[in-house]
Amino acid sequence: MERVLPNGWVETELGSVSEIVTGNTPSKSVTEYYGDDILWVKPGDFHEQKVIFKTAEKLSELGFQKSRKVPAGSILVTCIGNLGNISMASEDLATNQQINSIVIPHDKLSKKYIYYYSLTLKKWLIDNSTSTTISMVNKSVFEKAPLIFPALAEQERIVAKLDKLFAQHEKIKKSLDSIPKLLKTFRQQVLIQAVTGKLTEKWREGKDLDEWKIEKAEHCCLKVQSGGTPKGSKFTSSGIPFLKVYNIVNNKIDFDSEPQYVSEEIHTTQIKKSIAYPGDVIMNIVGPPLNKIAILTNQYPEWNLNQAITIFRVKEYLNNRFLYYFFCEGTSVKSLGHDLRGVVGQANISLSQCRNFDIPIPSLQEQQEIVRQVESLFAKADLIESRSQTLKAKVDALPQAILHKAFKGELVPQLPTDGDANDLLADIIRLKGEVKPKIARKKHKVE
Repeated sequence: MERVLPNGWVETELGSVSEIVTGNTPSKSVTEYYGDDILWVKPGDFHEQKVIFKTAEKLSELGFQKSRKVPAGSILVTCIGNLGNISMASEDLATNQQINSIVIPHDKLSKKYIYYYSLTLKKWLIDNSTSTTISMVNKSVFEKAPLIFPALAEQERIVAKLDKLFAQHEKIKKSLDSIPKLLKTFRQQVLIQAVTGKLTEKWREGKDLDEWKIEKAEHCCLKVQSGGTPKGSKFTSSGIPFLKVYNIVNNKIDFDSEPQYVSEEIHTTQIKKSIAYPGDVIMNIVGPPLNKIAILTNQYPEWNLNQAITIFRVKEYLNNRFLYYFFCEGTSVKSLGHDLRGVVGQANISLSQCRNFDIPIPSLQEQQEIVRQVESLFAKADLIESRSQTLKAKVDALPQAILHKAFKGELVPQLPTDGDANDLLADIIRLKGEVKPKIARKKHKVE
């Protein structure tokens, strides 16, 4: 089905108006080819760089002479592996063979217009790639990529509008990207306020309540006990659920991922010391990371766990959710400082250290109020996070929607004085064979 073009626009192939340059890699065995002089772009250098100003590796002057040079302002497109990542050359540089560069050696096309148009080519590249072991679009195929454009004056108006809209989009995106960090800080501050009594200061006013006290975990808990692994690792496909550290995800139990079970017999004999019940608070004691906390759910009437996890079963005057939020706050583990054991790269908390944790204990009534306020504030934070994620998905889709509108001729007004792009295309084809790109290394730059 033939594309319907805006009035005065023209459609052609990318190769008819530009030179396509596929990069190369100077021999790695010749160390003199590499140095600190010339940017040498690989796909990994595209990360968050709309214009390439820095690269992981650089070439020497000698290595640059062995490369396929690309002038400043050229549009760089990844065409092997992860297709369709786009950037621009900030200066005269070179690329490796995974990148095809669009070189515009004349002033009849706006380089920035071609950059923005290239952002729409990802699907075309995927559809026209070879799919053997790795996706690839070679130079001869890439030259056939479709390109539509209006007269130069309209190109420049489109670019100015896109620059403005994309700058606004980037600002909005950064604001949304900062929300998870802000919410993490907020939740942490809520926990700090909760376990220090500041969260319920106003609530306490005028109430006859017991003073806060500090007790060791072994005194305010009926049981503080780490688990163990049955001899011979005798696991079954059903029976008593057996927890490992990977079953604690985001401070919740996730037993649907790689569940393991032990038999009733092993549960009540070999590892009976670590029989656990719904409502027990558990903490991992082997890391990193440490301080993964959860409350056992009623998904099963009984649980068991391995030696990397400790159970805390509270007495009647200690609310298990209060203890859970206390451990989530993290002071207990942080207070251990360097008093952690383990081999290199590992940190272990001993069972005696767990039993010796100092637990702040307000009245049971205040504990319940603290839990209520924490969960209310966390629910509000969760709602903000959910809404921000929904909004972020919409914002992430905006650039392609804006580009779609731009290249339908609907983003800026069309003026009768702009001229016809068919005449422009004829000029470009005539000039293409006459004008060669100038490479003066770092003298030409894109600001």
